[in-house]
Amino acid sequence: MKKQIVILICAALLLLLLGGCKTEQAAQTAQSEQTEPSAEDANAQIAFSGSGASVTGSDASAEDGVVTVTAAGSYVLSGSGEGRVLVNAPGAEVTLILQDLDLTCSYGSPLYIYKARTVTLSLPEGTQSTLTDGESYTFADSLSSEADEEPNACLYSKADLVISGSGSLSVNANYKNGVTSKDTLLIQDASLTVTAKNHGVNGKDSCTLENASLTVAAGGDALRSTNDSDSTLGYIDITDSTLNLTAGEDGIQAETVLTVHSGSFTVTTGGGSGTALADDASAKGLKAGTQLTIEGGSFTLDCADDALHSNGSLTVSGGEFTIATGDDGMHADETTSVSGGVIRITECYEGIEGAVVDISGGEIHIVASDDGINAAGGKDQSGFGPRMDSFGGSAEYTITISGGVIYIDASGDGVDSNGDLLVTGGELYIDGPTSDGDGALDYDGTGTITGGTVVAAGSNGMAMNFGSASTQGSILLNLSGSAGQAVTVKDASGNVILTYTPAKDYRSVVVSSPELKQSETYTVSAGGQETTVTLDSLIYGGGMGSFPGGQGGQPGAPPDGNS
Repeated sequence: MKKQIVILICAALLLLLLGGCKTEQAAQTAQSEQTEPSAEDANAQIAFSGSGASVTGSDASAEDGVVTVTAAGSYVLSGSGEGRVLVNAPGAEVTLILQDLDLTCSYGSPLYIYKARTVTLSLPEGTQSTLTDGESYTFADSLSSEADEEPNACLYSKADLVISGSGSLSVNANYKNGVTSKDTLLIQDASLTVTAKNHGVNGKDSCTLENASLTVAAGGDALRSTNDSDSTLGYIDITDSTLNLTAGEDGIQAETVLTVHSGSFTVTTGGGSGTALADDASAKGLKAGTQLTIEGGSFTLDCADDALHSNGSLTVSGGEFTIATGDDGMHADETTSVSGGVIRITECYEGIEGAVVDISGGEIHIVASDDGINAAGGKDQSGFGPRMDSFGGSAEYTITISGGVIYIDASGDGVDSNGDLLVTGGELYIDGPTSDGDGALDYDGTGTITGGTVVAAGSNGMAMNFGSASTQGSILLNLSGSAGQAVTVKDASGNVILTYTPAKDYRSVVVSSPELKQSETYTVSAGGQETTVTLDSLIYGGGMGSFPGGQGGQPGAPPDGNS
């Protein structure tokens, strides 16, 4: 009896296991069928040839090369010719399977989605499809409006649009825009190439890229989301995608939030970093209206305007960047935060700018024709007057460095805060300026160091040290040296505390390290000169060193009067 009971239990468990496997298999099959529509089960097969089209099946009709889809379901589009596809299926879920379709429309959008709930363009594996429009639109059909200029893109959708599949789609937009969805746009697991006279790809309400490959050459913006009437829309979200963008205006432009999780990005805007722009032109690399967040990825940005720009805040927590720009490398009207990543700004006007700049990590290299790091303000590219921003004179400008390794080669100020400067950790190395009208360190409020390593080698006309609120020793010396001549600090026993070799000629040096202790004596050598400094209570408490050979009452004395 016991053996029979055990056998019955085992049999029941086996049946449950097999049933679960079948259920899981059925779910996977259903998901596969949903994401990979079958051409055999399509409502209709639509084939273009020459100036005509044929329809085999239901819920679609053809007349004079114009195919109209009127119901939910899937439709296979194939062939090559002159014509267009109109989708007029209110509230319906429609899938268009592009099976090596090559469709040209000389008078309007070859694919115009007028009404539907969602339209999915499925690109089957191994297929290559192409859409091409003409240089002018007639707006002659009843679904188009010349007054509203609708449609105005080679692929135009007034419904949510999904482009998916492992095949490829090329869009040649000779009239204006390449791909436009007036609702949401999702590009997933697909390869899309767009050449557009004006804007490349636009998802008005939102634009999401997941494991996508996108190549765009556009006279206007390459990729954008433009809804400005709802703060929850107008965003762009990119994950695991490869983007190669060449734009006459902005590379990626989100009206609200732009988030990059991962991917590879090559972006050229406005002709590149050496191109002069008109005053009212915008040719930024990645641009957001409220928040730009980059978590990772590889970026090669060559931009006539700011490479990374936010009208709100900018946050970088990872990624590898090579940036050349005619304006700022990284700019935010509000807060610019860097906590990770490797950032190489090889050419810029100002390197990193924001009303508030907060650097807590990462490896940063900046070559700037003006300031390396700037807390708002600054000058415009003409060099005359302040840069106008939304903060006026009422904002609290601050630069805080608490981590990371930063190398700055600046022709203007190395680090310039129109308010306070605070260093609590990390490493900061500054080469330049060489002109007496700028300084390696420059702040209008207070300058405080409580930790970290700083070597700032520059001119002596506007040289500044950290101020009296500092709790870490800092030495400012009038020592001259040539590029390649190291600055070295040794303790009384001859042990090297820190050493750095500037890449430019210098006539003053600021050095600070956690190893500089109160009442201890140190030897600072630079350019064949050597000076001994004792950090007495006044010097240590004020965070200041000595400045031998100062002229005119210690030029460059900080606001608290110490030198």
